[in-house]
Amino acid sequence: MSTSRTLPVFMTPVSMLLTVGFLIMFLASAIKGAYQAYFADLARHFGTGRAQFALSGSLFMLASGVMSPLAGGLAQRLGPLRTVLLGSLCAGAAFLALALLPVGWVGFALIYGLLGAFALTAMTFVPMGVLVDRAVAGEHRTLAYAAVTNGTAIGFIALAPLWLWLEGQVDWKNVFLCIGAVFAIVIPAAVRRAMHLERQSAAEQPAQAERVDWARLVADRRFFALALSFASCGATMAFIDVHLVPFWQDARLPWSLQASSLSLLGVLELASGIAAGALAMRLNKVALLAGFYLLRCVAMGLLSSQSPQLHTTVFAMVFGASYMGTVVLTAALCLDLYGPGQKGPVFGLMFMAHQFGALFVTQLGGWDADTHGSYQFTIQTLTFATVSAALLCSSLAASPPVPASK
Repeated sequence: MSTSRTLPVFMTPVSMLLTVGFLIMFLASAIKGAYQAYFADLARHFGTGRAQFALSGSLFMLASGVMSPLAGGLAQRLGPLRTVLLGSLCAGAAFLALALLPVGWVGFALIYGLLGAFALTAMTFVPMGVLVDRAVAGEHRTLAYAAVTNGTAIGFIALAPLWLWLEGQVDWKNVFLCIGAVFAIVIPAAVRRAMHLERQSAAEQPAQAERVDWARLVADRRFFALALSFASCGATMAFIDVHLVPFWQDARLPWSLQASSLSLLGVLELASGIAAGALAMRLNKVALLAGFYLLRCVAMGLLSSQSPQLHTTVFAMVFGASYMGTVVLTAALCLDLYGPGQKGPVFGLMFMAHQFGALFVTQLGGWDADTHGSYQFTIQTLTFATVSAALLCSSLAASPPVPASK
């Protein structure tokens, strides 16, 4: 057995592998970030209303949900970085096609909604969970997963203001062309060079793929409680990804306030993931998860306020504080319940529920804006969904004890 396991993590190949995972998550945030910033422009470009154009986002959410178990299975069998490589090539193909081909909105929806969805699924939370589980030992996995997935938070902090600025300065086709080149050329080259780190880390922390006990899964009400609560997580995240900027734009808020609020949300998202990972090593994960959903409920309630400061800056603080905590803790509980050998496909199924929630709100928000001229019904629905998620998580406390991680 390698003696490097006794060294601090930052001195081993594991640290470099986790850094690669972090950077991949950072760059993958562009797949949704650019779409979010250009959503209203794209709807105008293709001559559709927001509800109709939101079908592209709905297809994206549906496809990424269906593909999440596939991504988990690929990561479990082919390896996380090979899965990431495939996803990056698909992202490059999607953005280059959208920038260079004369497609209508249906073509846009199919290319972004299918290729883009698989790309994001193959580059982010599910494969990264497998990567961390194979590379990091025992109780440190949750914190390591939080650190890697915080690439998304840093992407929010660093890139969201960039997308908003570009939206007012540069045509969307030029931006998509540059993004496509990065995913088609730069990221695959870097991932191929990093594959030796995956092999070295796997040699230190072997984790063989196991067949999922589907009968046990179907009979386990804890799985359904986690999956249904995770659907509300996806629903609220979809509101942020697709409808938050149009919601603020409809309120005619200054660009600077929107950008600073998004960056603040990203900063608190970063803290949320790290805090969840650290607290999960000391406190009850079920209670923590319920608490994060209650915090999310408060955040959604703030959007109903008539005060611009409350539904921008204060909302960003509260929502950001809950943002990654729900993902990190759901992944940790999934690992505790099913072990590293089954976590890939099982967490993929949970992420499918997450994306179905996202699908519902993507379309609901577009319909709400076109029909009522506001997002208030959507916001009220999400407030109810998140408090229900907290109650579902609380019901897990009455279940038999969750076994320790393998």
